[in-house]
Amino acid sequence: MAEAPVRVLMVLTVRCAKNGVTNSVANYAAGLDAARVRCDLVSPNEPEAQISALFERTGGQVFILKGRNRNPARYIRALAKIVRQREIEIVHAHGNSATLFTEMFAAKLGKARVRIAHSHNSTCKMRLADRLLRKPFYSLCTDAMACSEAAGNWLFPNMDCTLLNNAVETERFRFDPEARSVLRKALGLTDETLAVLHIGAFNTQKNQAFLIHAFSDLLKKNPRAVLLLAGDGDGRNACEQLTLRLGIAEQIRFLGWREDIPALLSAADVFTLPSLHEGLPLTVVEAQCAGLWCLVSDRVTREAALTSLVEYCPIEDTKRFAESLDTRRVTERSAASEGAILRLQAAGYDSTNSAERLMRHYERLIGRTEN
Repeated sequence: MAEAPVRVLMVLTVRCAKNGVTNSVANYAAGLDAARVRCDLVSPNEPEAQISALFERTGGQVFILKGRNRNPARYIRALAKIVRQREIEIVHAHGNSATLFTEMFAAKLGKARVRIAHSHNSTCKMRLADRLLRKPFYSLCTDAMACSEAAGNWLFPNMDCTLLNNAVETERFRFDPEARSVLRKALGLTDETLAVLHIGAFNTQKNQAFLIHAFSDLLKKNPRAVLLLAGDGDGRNACEQLTLRLGIAEQIRFLGWREDIPALLSAADVFTLPSLHEGLPLTVVEAQCAGLWCLVSDRVTREAALTSLVEYCPIEDTKRFAESLDTRRVTERSAASEGAILRLQAAGYDSTNSAERLMRHYERLIGRTEN
């Protein structure tokens, strides 16, 4: 008789939305084999239907738990109840600080014998809470996981940590010359236009205000450049006002959240990420799959440079960043995309490979396999 699937509960400590943590979790879930893993999801908000479907196809359920920070005691009780009722063997919680103590404590109360804390960034906003909770957090966490060495060193400096790559569907982002032509025409871009693309939520971490100032400097050298900003968030309005004050609004397109990211990557000439900090950003991995040259902040982990398409630049000086954007390396996109995809697949950054590795890890943790 076949063994029953491992019963796993994934917990999101950030909103289930278009962000790196959600995308990573969705990519893991998409590759899970329902015969081996039954995976439930806890989210602070209602996920999109396609994300819920990824968990439900494994026999899992989706639970909405609010109030993690406002009413942690109630949140812990509710989470522990789910763990008990669903007979969860492994709680796998995703975050970036020792506030994951909350999920680890609830998992222990619910009798989950394996409690995985998964670090997705190299710093956090709640620094005081993180510092105060480190010791009890470590006492409850049975297994440490991180998306990169930088993220692991941040949250688990003195613990063994399993690295699980932030993987993507590599073939989905392959350079498409037809999509490039169609979308550039739709966006009003000519063959002479330098299309600089940034993808990310509008917040302090992603540093869009710096990018807009740097782009203003770039326009003095290359007036045909256009900045494409894909994303949304609380900081968007301030950035829109900044473009008006700088007099460059006509050269910047605020695209909002897009479903055609592969086509956008094909249409662009440069991808840029001037973040103040990152774990291992999926957008940079996806851009490399599209054979796109990437200029990123020197605060982004070096592990993101999976190919020679990535260049790092300091973010203390907008003029220096603009000069780097203007001296981009021209690549033969189809060949660069093919080479990058092969390299990423070999390095384990394809989501199918990552999901298989995660399932084996789950099975090892509950004693079904030795390796």
